[in-house]
Amino acid sequence: MLLFYTLRTEQSVGMISKVEITRKIVHLVTLSIPIAYALMAKETALFILLLLFLGFLSVDLLRHYHSGMAFLFRKYFLGTVLREKEKATLMGSTYFLFSTLLTILLFPKPIAIVSILILILADTSAALVGKGIGKIPIFGKTLEGSVAFFLCALLIVWIYPNLDRFSGSLAALGATVIEVLPTRIDDNLTIPLIAAAIMLFVAG
Repeated sequence: MLLFYTLRTEQSVGMISKVEITRKIVHLVTLSIPIAYALMAKETALFILLLLFLGFLSVDLLRHYHSGMAFLFRKYFLGTVLREKEKATLMGSTYFLFSTLLTILLFPKPIAIVSILILILADTSAALVGKGIGKIPIFGKTLEGSVAFFLCALLIVWIYPNLDRFSGSLAALGATVIEVLPTRIDDNLTIPLIAAAIMLFVAG
């Protein structure tokens, strides 16, 4: 069983599929959220995100219980880029919007923005590096991808102005651990919340 798992992991690295590239392009489009939040009031951002989240959640639920919506979803929406595990559960996009909503609601603006940037940019870096040049399997992912995640997250917290570098570095490490561990909870939900919590409580 372990041999099969290792072989399957090794076969999944070293190549980036068109679907994965499409997913990461969609992921990068979400950079508009932290950028927009930096330029608007917290209440406005929360209102817009709440509408987006409810819209995605509605589509997500309807595709499971309405055959017509399921057909439209597969053909015109994000059905072609879903991962296998997302076909029976909620989309990563729905989790992303929910976690972004919570992160902005619960944490100060600089911490929220940095945590969302870590999710978007570091996760994208991990996927591209891991699937592109990753060789060493670790928990179903690759060591190279995890290192890329950590370095990208570290770069974000050190570049972002007026942020405590020590707590930011710990947040980058914590987010990397969460990203690599094989948990049942979608990392679109856990990464920004864990990173933000570490920055808030460590910085005091």
